[in-house]
Amino acid sequence: MRVPADKRRDQKMRCKERSGMRGSVRPRRFAGLVDAENALIVRGCLLPAAEGDALLTVVGKYLGGMPVQVATGEHVLRPYMASFATRGWVPALVPTEPDAADLALLDAGRAFTAAGVTDIVLVSGDHIFTELAGAARLHVIAHADHLSKALRLAATTVTYLPRPAAPARAVV
Repeated sequence: MRVPADKRRDQKMRCKERSGMRGSVRPRRFAGLVDAENALIVRGCLLPAAEGDALLTVVGKYLGGMPVQVATGEHVLRPYMASFATRGWVPALVPTEPDAADLALLDAGRAFTAAGVTDIVLVSGDHIFTELAGAARLHVIAHADHLSKALRLAATTVTYLPRPAAPARAVV
C-alpha cells in the first residue's frame, strides 16, 4: 500500500522537529574566545583582582554553556588563574610578545569553525579577528575605547564592557 504524499511530508516534518532540524537550517553551536590581556589591561594597567574578577563575571554571563579558550601571557595568567579555573575556561599560556594571544586565539577560532561552530563570542577588540566573521557569526565583547572599526563592522553583534575604575598597577 502506497502512503500519500501529504502523509509522507508530514512524517518527514515530525522527524525533523524531533531531531531539532527544520528545513535546511543547521543548529547553532557557540564557542568563546577570550583575549585576557585585552579585557584585563586597561589604559596600560592590569586591573586589580577584585575589579578584574567582577569584569570576568560579566563576561562569563555571555559565555555560559559553551567551550571557551583563553589566551594570555604569564603576567595576566598568574593573578587570574583561579578566576579562569572556577569558570571552566581553558587558559593557553602564550609568550609575552605582540599579537601572541591574538594568533593563538585566531587558531582556536579556526579550529572551532572547522569543527562546526556557527557562532563565536569573542572578548577582544583587535582587528585581527575580522577573518573569523567569514566563517561564523561573530559576537564581539570589548571595551568601547579598544574596539577596532574593522572588527565592529565585521561583527554580527557588539557588546561593550563596563568601564572599570582606574587600574592600580602598571603592566611590567
